[in-house]
Amino acid sequence: QGQHDGRQAMGSETDACSGSSSDKRRLLKPRFDHGTFWGRMMYMFDQFDPRPLLYSDKQLFEALAVVRAYEKGDDAADAAAVNHARKLVETGLHPDTQQPIPRAFRVSAFLPINVPIGLGLLMPNATISQVIFWQWANQTHAACMNYANRPIARDDDGHHDDHHDGGHDDGSHGSIDVPWVGGPPMQVPKSAIYSYLGAVSSAMAVSLSMRHFSHQLKSRAMLLLAPACGVVSAAVTNLYLTRKHELQTGIEVSAADGTTLGKSKNAAKKALFETAVSRAVLPLPSLGLTPFIFQYLDSAMWYRNLAASTGMVGPLCVRYVALMMMGLTVPPAFAIFPHRGTLKASSLEPELRSKLDGQQASEVVTYNKGL
Repeated sequence: QGQHDGRQAMGSETDACSGSSSDKRRLLKPRFDHGTFWGRMMYMFDQFDPRPLLYSDKQLFEALAVVRAYEKGDDAADAAAVNHARKLVETGLHPDTQQPIPRAFRVSAFLPINVPIGLGLLMPNATISQVIFWQWANQTHAACMNYANRPIARDDDGHHDDHHDGGHDDGSHGSIDVPWVGGPPMQVPKSAIYSYLGAVSSAMAVSLSMRHFSHQLKSRAMLLLAPACGVVSAAVTNLYLTRKHELQTGIEVSAADGTTLGKSKNAAKKALFETAVSRAVLPLPSLGLTPFIFQYLDSAMWYRNLAASTGMVGPLCVRYVALMMMGLTVPPAFAIFPHRGTLKASSLEPELRSKLDGQQASEVVTYNKGL
């Protein structure tokens, strides 16, 4: 899921095939080098694997028990079993709470859900009602992913302060039980609901405005880029409105040894900036380039012959495959920045720096950047 390098500790694929104790110790190291773009990208491709979605919550907790037992020195499970269990933990459990993330909002569900939505966004000659529906569907899923994968800090008693982290009050106290088909109702702060409405409004406003001006200016390119611009605008708006409270309260930072130091506003600023850049880049290849590919297909003779012989089935399959291929550009967008962000200790607030000893003061602290 790319949220917590502490959960990403895995051995190499060759290590997983060996049963020696030295190899097993290497399993506790990341399988991929998260200090490099290539390593982070390969990790995200691994996280996009949809197969872990087939496992139940009970199986996820069983996998967590296997991982924890192994980290304590229990050799009951072999290397392959530990590898498999750790992948289930990484893809299915929130890194801060170790609780299951709703299936539809896990990174492993991103392509299965977003490719159909993308086809709707890129529908040729879409009506205004169709534009509104697909932008709503896209931003609803994006908002739920933002909320389900947000950083969750601990309160003063060491418990996870789930409700507070969901959104700062900003004059809107309380929360709402939001029902959904994937499980029990989620308790969502009202401020998160308002953030969602703001993002949906932003997407529709930008997309419909570009649609209007493209007709006025007779610009085909502007019309083709309208979905991408609407999604980028909404993605950044959604992220800011959903997590702006972090700029006021800070996010949890940890020393190199894993000790929690407290909440840092400076780390929150860096985390939101990095996530915003990733979110802005993420839809550009699939929604920015694919419309022009579709336009080329519409003029290709073989594509027209396919449509004539199969109706809408053939062209729709071709478009689905094309969009799925462009969807492979999503993991690199997530990999632009490390998933477990770092901040120089010298950039911390004085009250947090005072908790570091002399050697740690010259190192970096880490934080959960969020999805």
